[in-house]
Amino acid sequence: MRTLPALLFCAALAVAADVGPELRSWVLAASTNPAIQAIAPDVHAVHSDNDFVYVESAGLSLHSFGSLEANQYDPPLGPRVLSFRIPRHPVAAQGEHMSTPLGIIGAFVTGVPIYNPIGTVSYRDQNIWHQDAVAASKAGTSDLVAALSANSSRHSPIIGFALDGYPIYGPFGWDPAGNVQRMISSYKLRTLVHRTVLPDGTVLTPGQEGPDIGPDFPLGTFAEDYEYLKGAGTLDEYNGRFARTPEYPEGTYAYFLTSWPYLVGPKYAGQMPGMVRPLAPKAVNLITENPKAGQPTTLTLLFRNSRGQAIRFLEKIHQQPIHLIVVSEDLAEFAHIHPEAAPGDVFSVTHTFAHGGHYRLYADYSAPGEPPNVAKFDLMVGGDSVKAEPLCPDRERSRTVDGVQVEFNAPSRLRVGEDIPLRFTLNVRDLEPWLGAWAHIMIVAHDGETFIHAHPLEGTGVEANPLQHVHTAPVAGPSPAVIRTITGFREPGVYKLWFQFQRKGTVVTVPWTIEVVAAEEPVRAVAVTGIKVSAAGFEPARLVIPANTRTQVAFTRADAQNCAREVVFPELGIRKELAVGRTVIVDIPPSKAGELHFACGMGMYRGVLVVQ
Repeated sequence: MRTLPALLFCAALAVAADVGPELRSWVLAASTNPAIQAIAPDVHAVHSDNDFVYVESAGLSLHSFGSLEANQYDPPLGPRVLSFRIPRHPVAAQGEHMSTPLGIIGAFVTGVPIYNPIGTVSYRDQNIWHQDAVAASKAGTSDLVAALSANSSRHSPIIGFALDGYPIYGPFGWDPAGNVQRMISSYKLRTLVHRTVLPDGTVLTPGQEGPDIGPDFPLGTFAEDYEYLKGAGTLDEYNGRFARTPEYPEGTYAYFLTSWPYLVGPKYAGQMPGMVRPLAPKAVNLITENPKAGQPTTLTLLFRNSRGQAIRFLEKIHQQPIHLIVVSEDLAEFAHIHPEAAPGDVFSVTHTFAHGGHYRLYADYSAPGEPPNVAKFDLMVGGDSVKAEPLCPDRERSRTVDGVQVEFNAPSRLRVGEDIPLRFTLNVRDLEPWLGAWAHIMIVAHDGETFIHAHPLEGTGVEANPLQHVHTAPVAGPSPAVIRTITGFREPGVYKLWFQFQRKGTVVTVPWTIEVVAAEEPVRAVAVTGIKVSAAGFEPARLVIPANTRTQVAFTRADAQNCAREVVFPELGIRKELAVGRTVIVDIPPSKAGELHFACGMGMYRGVLVVQ
């Protein structure tokens, strides 16, 4: 009886020897009984046309590749029906290469999926520092991988195919002279002490930094602990090379089994069929085609950094990388939706517009190295429109929606430049946490120029295990009867407010229209050297001060449209109120070299004093 390593060195049974490797390399299941095939190990069937090979399996095999099969994306809850579509004639990508999907990136010859080693688990669930799923897997090294690694006397067999069509081999290949050599990755562990910079050079904000290198988070814990060093190994940044192989004597591009990134690089070497990134030169781009009322419309967002590169990961704020708010021009229609990462380093969501006409979209997001930001878009939707509803301030303060009575309390006059407390009292005590909070409050100005996303004051901190799925402000305790927040406004005018919470699995939205009047006296911020506080957070968020020296740091809060009513230094036990338009001096006692962290009272904005 042949073992799997032996099978890998020869053509799979029942496949003609004169067909290409993309057809004959698969390990076929022994049974042809349909009832058994539903749960049978290995490949159930191989079909092809001129362009693609279609490989069907249940994603199971008696022959394990160990930790290389690590899967954090869709753990099987029962029998699966998988069909892999693999190009028969792969073509090298031209221009910008596509990132491997966050999920299945290829298939082993056994029909088991190959998953991206960049896992779903990230430090504090911020989507910045991603756990290396293969290294974290407890499956260990399988006998098969050990056998492949031990046999250094011959070229390794094909062990799988990437979704771009190129083959994946074991660790040994031929050099240009035909000698067998072990293939070495050009990705190496970075020289790190503090995780403050991403491999591409992006300097993170203090709140986005990862944990220092140490026993709890040793080097290699995260995918971002590695960087590509051209020429450091025998393979390129896609973890492959063009080479002659036993199956391709004339040569082919091929991936090889190595250390990180294990099989296929963070990007494909080949052109991915049907995956073309749209031309979008702006920092934030909205891509959609002919939206029509009553029809599902795909809304795609593409983010680019200062170097013009697509941003793959956005920081999760309240469990989502993007909060997309959709409102009609008269603010009568409202939706709070969440685009998800899609192939091509874009984010997509499907939405159905109720009516035709002019809509405004607000994308609330935080890119690596940048403070929170809001991108605004205007969109014309085809179809029948409706008469605009007049926007008049509501006099009633109590409203019942979906069986929940909500009483809205606020000062009788809402003024520009003031911290305005808002309170919502509910007649139920069975709210469910939603998006990391008991509620969310969205506010849009009548002219669409201002957008505010506020959160309840309750709930700060993070859970004990930072690698669990947590968020910026986790909720705890029983459902509250009263939800409070504080916000502010830069401009007078009429605003629409939507108070949102979840109950019995359903999100409830309660709207109010409010009016904000001008300030009694103009708010004038004092121009001083120090730290500015605004809707962008602390600027700068990192400030260097001398060690062993008493230092005064000036905080100037520019306006009320932010949540930074206070600045808190946890290590020093300092908490100072920050009045709008005022400069507050914080005395920092003599401190030894290191870091002193500070944050706003709600923990949304974070900064650090580097003592040196």
